[in-house]
Amino acid sequence: MKKIILVLCTLLFTNLFAQKVITVYTYHKHAPFITAYNSGLTYDAIEFLNTNANGKYFFKLKTVPRSRLNYILKPWINKQCITSKECNKDWIILWVNQKWGFGKDSESNFLWTPLLDDSNVIVSSSESKIEYTSPTSLIGKSLIGVSGHKYVGIDDLVKEKKIKRINGVSEVENLYVIQAKRADATLLPYSAYKYYINTNKEFNKLYVAKTPHQKYMRNIMTNIKNKELYEFLNSLDFSSINK
Repeated sequence: MKKIILVLCTLLFTNLFAQKVITVYTYHKHAPFITAYNSGLTYDAIEFLNTNANGKYFFKLKTVPRSRLNYILKPWINKQCITSKECNKDWIILWVNQKWGFGKDSESNFLWTPLLDDSNVIVSSSESKIEYTSPTSLIGKSLIGVSGHKYVGIDDLVKEKKIKRINGVSEVENLYVIQAKRADATLLPYSAYKYYINTNKEFNKLYVAKTPHQKYMRNIMTNIKNKELYEFLNSLDFSSINK
C-alpha cells in the first residue's frame, strides 16, 4: 500500500513540475474583461485555457499597465529575442490587435489567435440620437472620451475645432454624462457598452449608432518562438467565453 501511495505521489509531483507555466498579460482592466475580483471575460478565458490544457500548460494571469507591457515587449518588437536564449518566450497577451502599437511588422513578428470580434461605437441619448456614419457626423457636437485615448479621424476634427472633445475618467462614467445630457456623444468598445447596458438599468435611454467608428478583432498574441503553444491556442473554440 505504501508503495502505491509513493508511486501516486511521484506521478503527481512529476506531472505538476512538467507543466509549463504561461504568463498571461493583460492591460485591459475595464468591463467586460475585468468586472470585479476574479470576475470578467479575462478570468473566464484563463479558466477555459487551464481546463483545456490537460495538464500541459498552466496559465497564470498578470495584469500590467500598458507602459509596463511596452517595456517587456521592447526586445521582442526590436527582434532582439529571435536569436537570444535569455528572453522568456512563455507568455501570451489577451484582447489585443495587430494595429495597437506592437511594431510596424507586428503581424509577422508575432503570432495571433482570434479571440473576440469587437468594435468602437458612438453612443448618444435616445432623445437626441446621433446617426453616425463617419467622423464628420460629429461636427458641431461635443464628444466625451477617455483621457489619453486617441480616436482615429475624430481627433483631427477636434484639432480643427469642428468637434468639441471633453476628457472623462472612464467609459462607464462617460455613459452617465451622456445620460445626463452633458455631452452629445461618447465612444467606447461595443463589448463594454453591451456589458454596461445589461448590468445597469439606468442606461436604458442610451442609443448606439448602427455604423461603428471602427471594427476590429481582439486576439491572443504570442511570440514566434512559441509555435507549439500557438498551435494549441488555434485548436480551441473560444466562442463559449464570449456569450
